[in-house]
Amino acid sequence: MKTSMPGSAPRARALRHLMMVPLGAALLTTAGCSKDSLLAVDDPDVATPSSLADPAVLPTLRASVISDFQVAMGAGGEDGVITLGALLADEFIWAETFPTRFEMDVRSTNPINGTLDGIYRSLQRARATAERVERTFAQVQPTNPSRAEVQALAAFTYVMLAEMYCNGIPLSTFDVDAGTPELGEPLSNQVLYTRAVAKFDSALALIGTPATPTAEQSRILNLARIGRGRALLNLGRFADAAAAVAAVPTNYRYNLFHSENSGRQNNGVFLPTQNFPRFSVGDREGINGLPFATDGATDPRVFSPRGNGAPFFPRVGADNITLMNVQTKYMNRSATVVLADGVEARLIEAENQQRTGGDYLVTLNTLRAALPTLITNAALPAAFSPPAIAALPPMSRPAAASAEVDQVFRERAYWMFLTGHRLGDLRRLVRQYGRNAEAVFPTGAFHKGGAYGVDVNYPVPFIETNNSKFVACIDRNA
Repeated sequence: MKTSMPGSAPRARALRHLMMVPLGAALLTTAGCSKDSLLAVDDPDVATPSSLADPAVLPTLRASVISDFQVAMGAGGEDGVITLGALLADEFIWAETFPTRFEMDVRSTNPINGTLDGIYRSLQRARATAERVERTFAQVQPTNPSRAEVQALAAFTYVMLAEMYCNGIPLSTFDVDAGTPELGEPLSNQVLYTRAVAKFDSALALIGTPATPTAEQSRILNLARIGRGRALLNLGRFADAAAAVAAVPTNYRYNLFHSENSGRQNNGVFLPTQNFPRFSVGDREGINGLPFATDGATDPRVFSPRGNGAPFFPRVGADNITLMNVQTKYMNRSATVVLADGVEARLIEAENQQRTGGDYLVTLNTLRAALPTLITNAALPAAFSPPAIAALPPMSRPAAASAEVDQVFRERAYWMFLTGHRLGDLRRLVRQYGRNAEAVFPTGAFHKGGAYGVDVNYPVPFIETNNSKFVACIDRNA
């Protein structure tokens, strides 16, 4: 039996009557107006180009530049400059089953490679975002210091494209007003480095030379100085590179901050090494590789212990074969990545000193003595048995000039371990120091069967052939 509250029937009739009144009014109103006007509604979820030309939006645009740059370096589960540069160089070895990454580690990457596509897209997207936002700053707040920061980050994408890829990289743009792409011509690495220097120069000019720069101005000036030095080093302009970084304090750092908040914000080196074991730290990989894991027993800069199967400390890779040397520089999803710092400035100076007969060892040994104040690696639990964070012993000068070069590049490799520098340095050893690629890059028998190929860089991926101005790499030289 259905029951109802007393008086419910009269109330229901009253409600039906009230509901019919606005409905009837709406029908009358609809009959007296254009049906098209009902479809002409505002969509507040879409940001038009004109809506972004507002000073209030600039902090959000700056954040978008940094976010896209972080993804290109490696974040949110994406392969990035750090991991894939390490894989082609000697910092990482392949410890999983994805064939696209196997090609990279074995130095034989096919342009039709999905993993290669991803990092290429990320780097080009970071470049395009930074350049578009810089133009917005120029239009809306041209003297805002963040404009110089955005310009410097754009310049870094040029450096990283040139360090990662072959000669012949197109830089296409998109005309927002016309809604059409502007396809880029293939450019040599030399051109990209030269354009990067010009962009860093522009960033420095935007800040100028204030007598007493603010903390924010100093932060951006030093970022641009180090980036400029890195680009000049790649151009072989060693004295100019050293001069470019001379004013940078040794304790300076420009960090890329990660977070546990979302997948996009997670540190992209922690994820494929500790969370899911794709990459193991190399240890004399392919004859020529540095003994990162071995030296890590006493050198905290490259501490990479053998995993034991504990959580986030895998014993074997995802292939269930490769024994894992686990990187400990980035111990969680929120671990910070250093993009540029004063240590790199001193290393640039040391390389120029070695080339010109100066006492480069003073510079290198000063850094080694200051390790406790300069190291950026995470604090480790005692269960990992890490080496003490203490001053490293001074090095002695070897008899041969080639061994001096080895010292400089080894120190660069250990101080800037897993920061996206190593592949560019191996290429410079071939290009600037005249070394044979097979005496620099991993070579010989591959650790999971077969033999290494001959790549010293990555090819521009096949997707770029959608650009009618691009056919293939100009060359694959270092």
